[in-house]
Amino acid sequence: MEAKKTRKIIFTLIIAAVLIFSLVLFLNSQRMLKDQALAPFSEEVASLADAENKQSYVAVNMPVIKENDFVSARREGGLDIIVYEDYSDIFSADLALSLARAQADFSDDVDIAFRPFDVNNSSLSSQSALAVRCAADKEQGMAFRDRLFQAVRNKQLSAEVFSLWAEELGLNKEDFSACLTNLDKKGNIEEVIAAADNFSVYGAPTVFVGEEMLVGARPYESFTDSNGDEIEGLKQVIERQLK
Repeated sequence: MEAKKTRKIIFTLIIAAVLIFSLVLFLNSQRMLKDQALAPFSEEVASLADAENKQSYVAVNMPVIKENDFVSARREGGLDIIVYEDYSDIFSADLALSLARAQADFSDDVDIAFRPFDVNNSSLSSQSALAVRCAADKEQGMAFRDRLFQAVRNKQLSAEVFSLWAEELGLNKEDFSACLTNLDKKGNIEEVIAAADNFSVYGAPTVFVGEEMLVGARPYESFTDSNGDEIEGLKQVIERQLK
């Protein structure tokens, strides 16, 4: 009887040991999966944050402004700023206010290229990006983009008003409507969004100022974050890059 009881205790201990070992293996595998998921970002993007709390990054591959980009202006020797933005997202709409101030303050020194990025994979985002591009092809991209982001801030964005905005900006309604259904134009936008991954762009807004990458809707002026750290504003980053 005693031997039977001893065997039962040993069997129970073995089962417990197996369960503990299995749990350790599971937790270790989960940690490895998490590390693998974070690896692309940690390998491709290195933080430049220092004592001054720049809170900016540099990617292995940096984008350059191309001939077919939607650009605010193109000047020889200007500082290139490339922004990936979602035209249906409030954070991109907020950043647009900082970018507008940058355009006003550094108009002779910066070239800003605007590229679409669909954060939520929504039809409204892709439709908005296409509409901006169609307006930009007729030299009304900035005005149309401004209306889009104003509607986003007012929570009134709807694709139904795109043609009306185009008419108000002096664009031909039939030509604009045809552009909105142009498969080649849509395909080009999808290519731009897909290629963003090459530059470690995983969300919008993401801004490249010279060789620095800023993630999120960076305010124009320097500010103090929730941790009490002083963070450079977009203005200060541009000024530093222009030196």
